[in-house]
Amino acid sequence: LILLYGCASLSYYNQSISGQLEIFQKSKSIETWLKTNELDQTTRTKLKTILELRQFSVRELGLPDNKSYLSYADLGRDYVLWNIFATEEFSLQPIKWCYLIVGCLSYRGYFSIDDAKHLEATLRKQGYDVYLGGVAAYSTLGWFSDPVLNTMLHWDDIQLAKVMFHELAHQQFYIKNDTEFNEAYADTIALIGVRKWLAKKHVQKEIEAFESEQRKENQFIDLVMHYRNLLDSLYNSEIKNSVKRTRKAELFRQMREDYEVMHQDWNSNDYKSWFAEEINNAKLAAVITYRRYVPVLLEIYEETGGNLNDFYNIIKTLSLCTPEKREEILNKRQIKFEC
Repeated sequence: LILLYGCASLSYYNQSISGQLEIFQKSKSIETWLKTNELDQTTRTKLKTILELRQFSVRELGLPDNKSYLSYADLGRDYVLWNIFATEEFSLQPIKWCYLIVGCLSYRGYFSIDDAKHLEATLRKQGYDVYLGGVAAYSTLGWFSDPVLNTMLHWDDIQLAKVMFHELAHQQFYIKNDTEFNEAYADTIALIGVRKWLAKKHVQKEIEAFESEQRKENQFIDLVMHYRNLLDSLYNSEIKNSVKRTRKAELFRQMREDYEVMHQDWNSNDYKSWFAEEINNAKLAAVITYRRYVPVLLEIYEETGGNLNDFYNIIKTLSLCTPEKREEILNKRQIKFEC
């Protein structure tokens, strides 16, 4: 514990340790769970699917062959933890918090919703844009054996596969102090993995449904990125802050209006809850953090001819570059480069 003082307050690490210990204490192997009468049929079926997905992730995706997602814990709540993103009033760059081992991240996570709300209120009083969101799954980056949590089981099988592949990808490659790259890489592997898994199942209806959802998600991401660019130009302009504040609010209103037009073509309203609550810089930053580099990484994967080993080698090389060089390579969509 003495070593922790240099990175963050002891109280923060105490809640992190307590939260992780709770997960350890409530976890037992899925095989053991399946031998009991404690599970309803839906949960039993989900856990069997998870074991199949775990085998697939090792065999077909080359993801770590360890004990992660071979155990299950019911935490008795909807989220395992809550993440906070915060930005300056006229900036889309999230504040970074630094931790022992993992380095600096663009968010702060709490196992207690009360602790998270306390920090949210503090940051708002200080004038920051803040976004607080529940998290159903996370990765300990291979330091521990991550269990399946009850918070994950409300998803359908496709979303469950997507999240599992995402979190396992974090265990395979992780670059300190580069949240955007880490999350985009994990999301890219998740997309590749789900497509391979659905192709293996040969269920055309599920494939079409997944691709339809992806098109909607891509349109949403494009919308966010469009307004990111407009806001970035606004924040970097020389106009008065009072004018920036007014224009900022106008842009968020326009973004809502654009979404209302966009989803009319979907025959659904997939992001209704996202737009129903406050939109601010931090909320956009949360989306950007996960998705900024996904299109680029998917292009690089396609340029390898869909060869995952070649793709992993490129990722490994990119991890050796400086952050500035890595960003330059990704922005130029280079498949051959030197750090």
